Amino acid sequence: MSENSPRVVVITGAASGIGFATAELFRDAGDIVFGLDINDTVPEGVTYVECNVGDKAAVDAAIEVCAQHGRIDVLANVAGIVQFGRIETVTEEEWDRVHAVDLKGPFFLIQAALPHLRACRGNVVNVSSVAGNVAQPYATAYAAAKGGLTQLTKALALELSPEGIRVNAVCPGTVDTPIVAQVFHKLTDDLDKRVADRLMMMLPGGAISPKEIGEAIVYLAGARMATGTVLAVDGGMS
Repeated sequence: MSENSPRVVVITGAASGIGFATAELFRDAGDIVFGLDINDTVPEGVTYVECNVGDKAAVDAAIEVCAQHGRIDVLANVAGIVQFGRIETVTEEEWDRVHAVDLKGPFFLIQAALPHLRACRGNVVNVSSVAGNVAQPYATAYAAAKGGLTQLTKALALELSPEGIRVNAVCPGTVDTPIVAQVFHKLTDDLDKRVADRLMMMLPGGAISPKEIGEAIVYLAGARMATGTVLAVDGGMS
């Protein structure tokens, strides 16, 4: 691949929020962008690939479509879901679903994309969360999954460094997305006020725009000497 050739970029969660904004940024930079999601509302000019990232078979099939150019230069694991509520309300189904999308999905996407990343010494950017770095109440399943994703990033950065494959993460704070708004509306009077007040600092009010997180992803994708980096974009919360 010549220096002027467009990169092949794969973005999960590209139908909304951070994933949508990130897909637009890579597209506008002239890259070939594949947007993976269960919904098809990806930006114009982005190739939609249907994929439930929590399903390994679906992940493997989607990566095969994205690898049609023989390489994957950037894999951005953006897709994610949140969980909110007291520990006693978390069901096994909810725990498994959050971990399937937020942790298992990125792992198997990286695993499936690895031969194609090796072909061009590509790189991975995972979207973790401030909740993976500092304690966040009433989000035990989500915090555990995102903490795992942060450590997965560091472990794979070390493991894959001899091959020239970089692995980094962005850890957003409160981002102005529909998912965060849903969490805000779930705040109820039965929560401990002292703990809920701490959580409120992470919810809407001066929220970060999806594009700002997208810009951080684009930066890390092009930062030649950055690997194992966990970039907090959280207004100082962590």
